This record gives sequence, structure tokens and C-alpha cells, in this order.
Amino acid sequence: MESTRRIYASPSYEVYGLSKNPFIELASEGIEDIESIHVYQEVDMKISSLVSDVIGNRSSLTLSIVGPLGMGKTQRLKSIARVIEEKGGKVIYLKVDTTDILKITRDIFSSLKPPKSRTNIFIENLSRKLGFITRLEKMLSSVDEYKSRDIAEMLTQELSKYPYSALLLDELENMSGASEREKILFFEMLRHFISNLPPGCIFAFACIPEAYEEYSKQFPAFFMRLHYEFKLRPMSYQEVIELVKKRLAKVRIRDTADPLYPFTEDAIKLIHELGKGNPRQILRLLNYVLTEAVKHKFDPINEYVVTTILEEPKTLDEYLARIPSEFKDLVKVIVEEFQGGPVSYIEVAKELKIPGTEAYDKLEHLVSLGFLVGDPRGNYKVPDYVRKFLEKREEE
Repeated sequence: MESTRRIYASPSYEVYGLSKNPFIELASEGIEDIESIHVYQEVDMKISSLVSDVIGNRSSLTLSIVGPLGMGKTQRLKSIARVIEEKGGKVIYLKVDTTDILKITRDIFSSLKPPKSRTNIFIENLSRKLGFITRLEKMLSSVDEYKSRDIAEMLTQELSKYPYSALLLDELENMSGASEREKILFFEMLRHFISNLPPGCIFAFACIPEAYEEYSKQFPAFFMRLHYEFKLRPMSYQEVIELVKKRLAKVRIRDTADPLYPFTEDAIKLIHELGKGNPRQILRLLNYVLTEAVKHKFDPINEYVVTTILEEPKTLDEYLARIPSEFKDLVKVIVEEFQGGPVSYIEVAKELKIPGTEAYDKLEHLVSLGFLVGDPRGNYKVPDYVRKFLEKREEE
């Protein structure tokens, strides 16, 4: 018996003269030619000028980049890294993902080590067995052995071997849960390091505002030594227009008189307002709206189309049907297992047996699209209109 299964082609963006959806890639890390689609703000010009001064004068520079999630902090750190690497310098870029200062410090120094040969690994293992241990290894063996000044001096000494260098710490808020003692030791190490930066060296870190405020109150001596503090602002409407034009131009396969097509200006204005100027939220909305619009061949995508796509569903089934396929399991867990929430990303991760960071990213994505609501305590729940669907279902 022949199979009657039909294979349906996914919607083609060619209907809009596009080779693909240009808004799928949200994070700068996933885009190779990021410079060609980046929308430059005043902060970019200032950072670029300061980095040029370091290169030209072999001076040193310390700065912080502060902003909510999705504001482009990582991209700014990566742009500093790119300039230093192009000049043949050494870059230590570290995304902080732990509260363990021993691991964070070990990761910083491991970036300075050349690749190990089998012979070197054998000798290193043999040395350990025989009881030999380096000074750095001893200081990183426990918090009791951690010597902030000595570690900072060793880091300065290592980076002095390069004409240009940079230590870039991303997502520093992730160590805010460390013990008071560990945070003091780590920030003391950084304070000693930035007090004696080698020529041609840049120290920069990125952080969300809440953690930045907390750290600055706890460690004023460290923050007093920063040369510059950059607080990222939301994108303006005109900057979002430029962002959309640049992204669309990259994938356009058919000429058009309107560089915004298939979007209209009123559609972009509404998306800018809904995304509150946050670049990642705006990209998520653009991605979702374009994905839904192409299914129905809406042309053009105006304010009415955006409102239609993002309007509240009328039933629980309609709500669940609108959830993008890769997020359906997650929303169903919140609806079925946690009665609509509130629930933490850790609880969701455990229930679905997925990494916590993956659950967090997906939950934040759903919040930006209006399918979930977040609260200040870091919990997630369904919107009030979905709660009414759930209460009605219970009554039945």
C-alpha cells in the first residue's frame, strides 16, 4: 500500500523577495559579518575612539558596559576583542557562568597557556603525582590559598609579554551569588590588576544594572579605578528603522524601491514600542511577525497585520496553537504541570530535563512575544487571559 503522507514545504520568504528570515539570529555571536548589520550608537563611537587611543599610544584603559539583557553588551566586548586581535594582541574573553572564583580565575589563566602536547601532559601529570605544584595552582587550590595581589601581579606579568592585550569579562552578574568573602577576594584581585595594567592593555566587563549597582556599593575602591562607565540606552525609532533596513538588505534577492519592504513604517513603529527599544526583544518580535506573516502571505506587513498576529487568542487551544513549535513543550509543562505558574526557570528545566540556560533563554523569548509574563523575582506565568481559560476549564 502506497503512503498517502504529504510533505508540505515550509513557507518561502521569496514571496517578499527575501532568501530567508533575517531576524532569526538574535545574538551577535552567531553572526559572522556582524559589523555590516550593526547599528552604531554614540557609545560605539566613543569606545572605538578610546580603543584607537590605546593602540596609538600603547596606553591602558578600563571600562564597564552596563545594560539590561539583550542590549548589545556582548557585541561591544567582542568589537574590542576584534581590534586587539587584528593588531596581533592577546585577548582573554570570558563569559562568567559560575559563582566559583577559583574556576573563573583558572579560566582566565588557561587562556594564556599554549596547546599542550602529549609529552607535556604526561610530564605535568607525573609532576603532580610526585608532589610538585606550581605557585598559581596552589593559590587556586582553595579559597583559603587565594592571594588576590599575587594573582593580579602574575596576570599583569603574563599580559606584559604582548604588545596589546585585553581582559574582557562578560555577564559578570552571574557571580553575584558567590559568598561575600569570595567576591571580596575576586574584586581585590581585579583592583590590583587594573591599578597596574601593562601598556596597551584594556580591561572591560559587562553587567546588568541591578548587579552593577550592588557591586559598586560593595567594592567602591575597584569602581573608583574605572576610567569609563557606559550605560547602554534603548534604541531609538530611527535606529530600529536602520536595523531593519540593514538586516533585510543582507537577504534581499529582488530589488525594491522601499528598503523596509515588506514592513511599513507604522509596523516598525509599533514593534519598536512593544520591544521598548531593547534590540533583542525587537529582533524577536520581527522574527515572529515575519514568520507568521509569510504563512498567510500578508503583503505588506503593516500595523494592522502586526496587531492581528500579536492579538490575544480567544481560547486555550488557540493560545497553545500559536506557540512556536520549539517552545510548545515548555508552555504545555507550565500549563499542565504548574497550573500556569508562577514557576522558576530551574523548575521548568528540571521537568523538561534540559539545561537551565536553555530554559531561561526560551522563557525570556516567550515573555518578549507576550506568551508568558515574567516577574521581578525571576518567575514566569501565563498571562491573565490564559489564566481565565484555565479557571473556566476547571469549572467544567
